[in-house]
Amino acid sequence: MSARLGDFVSAAAPPATARARAAIAVLDTVGVTLAGVSEPAAHIVRDVVADEGSDACGVFGTRVRASIGGAALANGTAAHALDYDDMCFVSLAHPSAPLVPAALAAAEAEGLSGRAVLDAYVVGFEVEARLGRLMNPRHYQRGWHCTSTLGTIGAAAAVSRLLGLDARTAGHALAIAASEASGVKENFGTMVKPLHAGLAARNGVLAALLARRGMTASELALAGPQGFLHAMDSEGDALADAIADLGARWEILDTCLTV
Repeated sequence: MSARLGDFVSAAAPPATARARAAIAVLDTVGVTLAGVSEPAAHIVRDVVADEGSDACGVFGTRVRASIGGAALANGTAAHALDYDDMCFVSLAHPSAPLVPAALAAAEAEGLSGRAVLDAYVVGFEVEARLGRLMNPRHYQRGWHCTSTLGTIGAAAAVSRLLGLDARTAGHALAIAASEASGVKENFGTMVKPLHAGLAARNGVLAALLARRGMTASELALAGPQGFLHAMDSEGDALADAIADLGARWEILDTCLTV
């Protein structure tokens, strides 16, 4: 299954209507991120990533520079700090809080265009939404925060697209991300809830960077007997059916995404 998803990540051609929907999501996320910059959780994360000493990417609304992963972490946390970011009722997640910071950080580091960001956003959204449609509501009801768990996989897909990973390597990135995904709902109401979005963004970046360097992972990491779906209490396990029409039907056009 990782190989099939990797093929979609590397080769999908999102329609213009999907990119237009993604553009609205990106604009909205930048806005809520700037609004969240002054929140305590965002301050704390920003101070930590500033200590890394990297200047690869900007942290929104500040003069701080950070590594790709550090910027994704800081911006993702700020994006979710006020809880005004968008919501998807299939993934039961706030998809853009991890997706947009991860994609923008990777694009800035690689010198890529806005169109590349939009294509990457759509790819990440599609992967995340298909998993959400299969796994929920049980996954969410058992205590997993989908913004973090599914968001990690979506962010890995988006960054893999921006890094130009081939299908095999992108599949490995998604499988790596499956072992990074976490986030428990018991932390709702604390600073850790917005941190979940930042961690998903950062971990998606890390998964793609590791795969680009040659790290490999199990083809069964998502749907195997001890893989992501089973370990995280998925409602269903027919991943092949859930992704059968990837690239033919676009969740971003069919799914309710609030902004």
